[in-house]
Amino acid sequence: MPRILHLGTGNFHRAHQAVYTQDAGGWTITGVSLRSRAVIEAMAQRAFHYTLAIQGPEGVTYRQIDVIEDILFAPDNPQAVMDAIAEADLISLTITEKGYCLGADGALDLTHADIRADLDGENRTAIALLARGLARRKTGVAVLSCDNLTGNGDTLGAALRRFAEADGVALPDGLHFPNTMVDRITPATTDALREGMKAATGIDDLAPVATEPFSEWVIEAFDAPHPDWQVAGAQIVPDVAPYEARKLRMLNGAHSTLAYAGLLSGHQFVHEAVGHPGLNKLAREVMSEAAATLPRDVETTEYSAALMQRFANPSLHHKLRQISMDGSQKLPVRLLATIRERQAQGLASPALWRGIDAWVAFVISETKAGRRLDDPRADDLATAARGPDPQAALLTLIGAPDRVT
Repeated sequence: MPRILHLGTGNFHRAHQAVYTQDAGGWTITGVSLRSRAVIEAMAQRAFHYTLAIQGPEGVTYRQIDVIEDILFAPDNPQAVMDAIAEADLISLTITEKGYCLGADGALDLTHADIRADLDGENRTAIALLARGLARRKTGVAVLSCDNLTGNGDTLGAALRRFAEADGVALPDGLHFPNTMVDRITPATTDALREGMKAATGIDDLAPVATEPFSEWVIEAFDAPHPDWQVAGAQIVPDVAPYEARKLRMLNGAHSTLAYAGLLSGHQFVHEAVGHPGLNKLAREVMSEAAATLPRDVETTEYSAALMQRFANPSLHHKLRQISMDGSQKLPVRLLATIRERQAQGLASPALWRGIDAWVAFVISETKAGRRLDDPRADDLATAARGPDPQAALLTLIGAPDRVT
């Protein structure tokens, strides 16, 4: 049976691509955990099967997902991971924005500490593991990025080629890096989820995954073996860009704005934040400003209304603090790109700037409280927040343009 090797077997992968793959049939998945052994130990107790809790406004339904056969722990045996990359029938990854080690220009940052360590002979990053594993292949393969990056496939391909050149390895012919757009809100697993699931199903699952009923996957057409994901509801299209821009700018932009503004207002969950009239209005305004930058044939009115309904789902318990992670990596794509495009059109962006200002205030507040930010640039952010002009320093750090009113 053909096999997918997936790097980053966190909750999102297990709520999204793994489910599509199981529903399509005919393929299995071997996962790779890049940082934590905890998910492997938890899932191994059920032979890597797990429970998906689909939390809708009317209640919860449960599904058993058994498409993952094994998970490798990269720090223990990077050679086994590279061997698996060399042999896989398809490769995919969900490693979050920070896992790509990109610089402000969107290209692989060869000065990044982990990339430097890899070029000195280590195997810390997904980029190094992929480049070195792919270099062992005799045939091409598709490598699907499923992360929230603009042109994620193009970005991944360029990063791998840059690393390979610096590392002195040759990538094979026949590689495909299709762009994709993924969407399914997936909160972190909690003890309450485990206990509620056990009470409802009788299954003692240490690694269940909660998610919403909605799911979307749009994939750029490519000519390489892959599961029949369309049977499971995925869309294969010539151009992912309109779907990607709408999702990143409207959903993710509003999500980040709600996270920082909501936390500053004392809220814990997304549904609480959108229940606040002022924050509800702010989220809608962010979506409206983002919608004005999208192609005219992209539907945005119904999409915006559907997003607000999804955000208001009281069963999902999606923590604002989870969304607030890695702001220095997310905001350039989710908010700043939209601001720049509106500036080019001569448009002000008051709601989008409120999202940026909320992030600045959040960083300063967390730093004053002595809490380390969950962000790959945590040290730089803390230094900027303690400086004489923290707002200017933080805006410079994320590459914000001059504010135009």
